[in-house]
Amino acid sequence: MDTLAIFGSTGSIGKTSLKIYKKNIRKFNLLYLSAHNNYSKLKILEKKFNPKKIILTNKKLNQSHFSNDKKIILEKNLFDKSKKKIDYVISGVSGYEAIEFNFKLLKIAKNLLIANKETIICGGHIFLKEAKKYGCNLIPIDSEHYCINYFFDSFKKVNINEIEKVYLIASGGPLLNKKIKYNEKLKNVLKHPNWKMGKKITIDSSNLANKILELFEAKILFNIPGKKLEILIEATSSSHAIIKLDNALYFTIMHKPSMEIPVSNSLKIYSKKKLNFEDLKISFGKPDSKKFPIVNLGYKILREYGSDAMVFFTVINDRLANMYLKNKIKYGDISFFLVKAFKNKTLNKYLKKNTNSLSGILKLIKIAQKLKLT
Repeated sequence: MDTLAIFGSTGSIGKTSLKIYKKNIRKFNLLYLSAHNNYSKLKILEKKFNPKKIILTNKKLNQSHFSNDKKIILEKNLFDKSKKKIDYVISGVSGYEAIEFNFKLLKIAKNLLIANKETIICGGHIFLKEAKKYGCNLIPIDSEHYCINYFFDSFKKVNINEIEKVYLIASGGPLLNKKIKYNEKLKNVLKHPNWKMGKKITIDSSNLANKILELFEAKILFNIPGKKLEILIEATSSSHAIIKLDNALYFTIMHKPSMEIPVSNSLKIYSKKKLNFEDLKISFGKPDSKKFPIVNLGYKILREYGSDAMVFFTVINDRLANMYLKNKIKYGDISFFLVKAFKNKTLNKYLKKNTNSLSGILKLIKIAQKLKLT
């Protein structure tokens, strides 16, 4: 029986993971569940799934409940070096607060299943280096990266120099076949045709910011040169990645649009969610750069700038998407101010730099969070 921990168990990745665990309860010994702030919801999950311990990743909140709740474990005890490593750790913890926490998870996980963009993009090669140091096997569970990872695991003889292009596939989001209005209403932006996701990531999907972030992750995770990474649109979300080799062969990796597939397969529970391939009608096309102006900025960062620029893009986009969610800016302002930010003189001195320490990255994030945008 493998040991299992699910951090961020109240979010979408956590819910998917618990659904899989429930179906395969005899295969795992559930050690930990976590939430960030939502203690009441975490207690409901505790009663339902009976983990050995629970933890709130908000340290102050966790400490305040510790004396009255015997199930709560303090963070310092969670990361006690004397404890045996956990076979599978699933990190669905979101936001910038998760970066340091995910770095710590590398010390206790044999296999870390991760979908936190902030950690992979901002932590970058430092995060990968730390994973190697602690003997932790990183398994990306975003569908695109899971598929690329599966390709490299399956075709170990393929050298990165033999790869001509890696295409990450975008659905185009809810506005693909509509004329996008500058003042587009939030309710229209949140109507994703294929995926059930949180509000912020659905906004990112609508203007392809999410796909740019995934390109950044692919560059970091698989050491793929930026000039070899591109986006293609495929509206059904049935295809997730295409690898084009220099011998004219293409490998298209497809699966049903469900996070259950990468998560369950990563846990070595092979998914039965089959794609109805026989009736599938799909086509691929390049994104319209006039409709999705963020794309060209993303390509420029990938091909001309350093890793610090990826951090700034991630933080600034996050701020603008949340401002739109709070009705502080219009929908079109997200793309407008994001592109404009990269013409800022303050930003210029960072664009070609590659910060190589966690403390340095955390300082960059603070700078980006304080940058005047509108």
